[in-house]
Amino acid sequence: MRPTRAGVAVAATIPLLVAGAWLLGQPELAAAAAAAAAVLVVAAVTVRSRRPTLELGRTLHPARVALGEPCEVHLSIRNAGRRRTPVLALDDDAGVFGRARLGIAPVPVGATRDASYSFPTHRRGLHPVGPLTVDVEDAFGLVRSRRVMDDARTLIVLPRTWTLPSLPHAPGDEPEHGTRALSSTSTVDEEFASLRPYSVGDDIRRIHWRTTARVGEPVVRQYDQPWQRRSTILLDVRTLAATGPGNDSTPGKDSTPGNDSTPGSDPAFERAVSAAASLVVLAATDREMVRLVLTDGSDSGFVPAAESVEELLDRLAATRPDPRALLAGALAGLGARPSGRLVTCTRHLEPGERRGWARHTVGYGMRVLLSTGMPSPGETSDRTDSTLEVTWVDDGPLDRAWTAAVAPATPRERVR
Repeated sequence: MRPTRAGVAVAATIPLLVAGAWLLGQPELAAAAAAAAAVLVVAAVTVRSRRPTLELGRTLHPARVALGEPCEVHLSIRNAGRRRTPVLALDDDAGVFGRARLGIAPVPVGATRDASYSFPTHRRGLHPVGPLTVDVEDAFGLVRSRRVMDDARTLIVLPRTWTLPSLPHAPGDEPEHGTRALSSTSTVDEEFASLRPYSVGDDIRRIHWRTTARVGEPVVRQYDQPWQRRSTILLDVRTLAATGPGNDSTPGKDSTPGNDSTPGSDPAFERAVSAAASLVVLAATDREMVRLVLTDGSDSGFVPAAESVEELLDRLAATRPDPRALLAGALAGLGARPSGRLVTCTRHLEPGERRGWARHTVGYGMRVLLSTGMPSPGETSDRTDSTLEVTWVDDGPLDRAWTAAVAPATPRERVR
């Protein structure tokens, strides 16, 4: 319990009135000082005696929302006390978006009143919603009782995603079951993958007689189910990659270029995250195995995209530029036996970084480099490798840039 600004002003006039009464000999000023003090005491006693006993319920509709989609925060206030509450002033913490202020009419004993407000969703990220502060004031607005109700929730605002056309099959994709498969584009129900020792119950028509004669033991052909395509998505979260030369973000007056890690503050970085999220959704649609690797060291490993899409999108929703992230470390962590295709989402790779990236990823059946920022002024390029390139440097739709690159291009064509 504490005085409001009005209460502080009234309290400050009391010694002035007393001093005036003593210096000027005016008893009316002394009476006014006594009345002001009495009003403050009555206000404090009233607020203290009317401090409500409340129960809070909070729900987010929905708790996971796509960028820009509506989200409602619903608050439910129940009076668990023995008397009717006064008017309640609610102040809900909305994180980086400020605070939401609401008013609740007096709540009868045992009754519940609801309030709601729209939460902004124009910025990707994990946004804390709450805690809620409940203020009760006296009728004159002189004394305030404040209670913080810690019932915070987290709203997940997912990156924007685009519907992208599928990439062609890449040599090195692996089957859904079994060992590493041969490079093939066949679509038959089963494909030959390897040889293995005969087991009881195996179809004798699958015995490989030439190998059986050579090793002296029955050996059968191992057939696997149709290809399970594998995609590795590498997202560059380095601070320099997000806010270095060619970045089109405009830092605010309190921002330091290259150090603002708030989601949504750098358009080039946001496009890279959006591209990675779109590729995760594409992999889920095509029922691929997908691996999400970030240059900050996080690595999902290969997981079924359709079953893990929500988890991967949540991870991307929380992604921020990281000044400690290393591209070389992420490339080294890809492993010595790459398979399938690799799609790298980055603001821009300088020529030296580009050569290192090409050297570390040469084993992939298909490589896609998706850039979301402009190159440095005066930069020249001598790119002659088989990388498929997609450039998305404006606020236009990603699917347009992606389709322009993927539809007519082969891995040896460079497309802008």
